[in-house]
Amino acid sequence: MILAIETATPVCSVALQLKSGRVTEKRIEGFGVHSERTFTFADELLERHQLGVDHLTAVLLSNGPGSYTGLRIGAAAVKGLLFDRDIPLYTLCSLTSLAIPFLKEKGIRVHSVIDARREHLYYRRSETDGNGTVMQSAPEIMELKIIEKEIKEQDIVTGTGWQRMNYREKGKIKWCGSEAISACNLIEAWNNPEWRTLFEEVDAGQFEPGYLSMHQVNNTHVK
Repeated sequence: MILAIETATPVCSVALQLKSGRVTEKRIEGFGVHSERTFTFADELLERHQLGVDHLTAVLLSNGPGSYTGLRIGAAAVKGLLFDRDIPLYTLCSLTSLAIPFLKEKGIRVHSVIDARREHLYYRRSETDGNGTVMQSAPEIMELKIIEKEIKEQDIVTGTGWQRMNYREKGKIKWCGSEAISACNLIEAWNNPEWRTLFEEVDAGQFEPGYLSMHQVNNTHVK
């Protein structure tokens, strides 16, 4: 069984994959919901199927960048769950997780964005080559106007904060908001042999989320 946790945005999502492969999810969206719901969602999913934490074979976590508070709560949740337990923890960049639902189609460019302060977004570009290998730019904080220059016709933009873009050809782009944010994305990526390599195994006790701060702003045009 695999438990997955997503708290990098205003979406709080916890998903559980059973031995049968069936995935169930508890999800809510709103500011300030993570502290109350992350722990209870995990408990409710396990209790619903008469399982305990020790039944888990792995825990997956969306590790940022994103909301500082949300990421901190997600980290605290996995540390509490895995304390003194020999259950591996695997993390995936939150921006990569956002792109997962769209990466099955080869050659499609996906721009993952998460709202940041001022005129900036957390940004990462992803696409799959002919062999299904995912190619990505580095995650970074980037100005809205720079991201706008990266977007081409038929691209996909997914995440939060994209509504603030002043992109002239919005009708030629597929835009997907917070509805694409889910802990189920982590499980989908984990179950794909090519995408599983995108995860990093970390020590739960020493783990710190992948925060990005404004002093790391990069306005260089992404190649």
